[in-house]
Amino acid sequence: MKKILSLLLCSMLFNATSLVFAADAVTTEHMKLPKNLEKKTPTNVVNKSDVLVSVLEYNTMQLTFAEDFTSKTAKVGDKVPFLLENGAYTNEGTEILPPSSRVIAEVSNVEKPKSFNRSGKVYIDFKYVELPDGRQIPIDAKLFSSKEYLSRGKLNAMGKGMGSTLGGMAIGTAAGCGIGVAAGAVVVGGLAIGMPVGFAVGALVGLVTPGLNYRAKAGDKVDIQLLEDLNIQK
Repeated sequence: MKKILSLLLCSMLFNATSLVFAADAVTTEHMKLPKNLEKKTPTNVVNKSDVLVSVLEYNTMQLTFAEDFTSKTAKVGDKVPFLLENGAYTNEGTEILPPSSRVIAEVSNVEKPKSFNRSGKVYIDFKYVELPDGRQIPIDAKLFSSKEYLSRGKLNAMGKGMGSTLGGMAIGTAAGCGIGVAAGAVVVGGLAIGMPVGFAVGALVGLVTPGLNYRAKAGDKVDIQLLEDLNIQK
């Protein structure tokens, strides 16, 4: 009798354990990403169970600014909201984050634009994911780019500088013409002198012009990379 009871207890324990393991069984899926980001991402692995979805460390996500933003008025501690307008899903069809989820960042440092066309820089820390139902999930992430801050690209700054240079060149050319005429040269001679003088004056103006503030419009895209697993309870 004792043996029968022992067998029954063992059987019940085995069945209960099997059910627990079945409920906690983990399957591996893959984050669905835009093609340009999919080619660059270090990993897109997502682990899923009946109770938890884990987006693994080094995964990347594409966000959009939820509202206009400029470094000109940004202050340390300001909240910067980003949108996952269409949510986040795996290639296999699992919803990771529902549509209209937001990722909230906070400004940690602002470097104002400097002369010589150096752009302003904004450092931000990503704090949490806010779900449509109000739940907040901590997130540890950084910008997925060659820079650890938001700023205008070198081409933007160069373009501003060249714009100032070319504008200064027109003014300088007129001054150069005056110099040429004052020197007794004909108008053609004045142009010959005026062009290089004008360009030099314009270039100098371009160099000392303040750099660019960082600006983003609502809907502008930003890529981020997870520094720790993002765990979402079901």
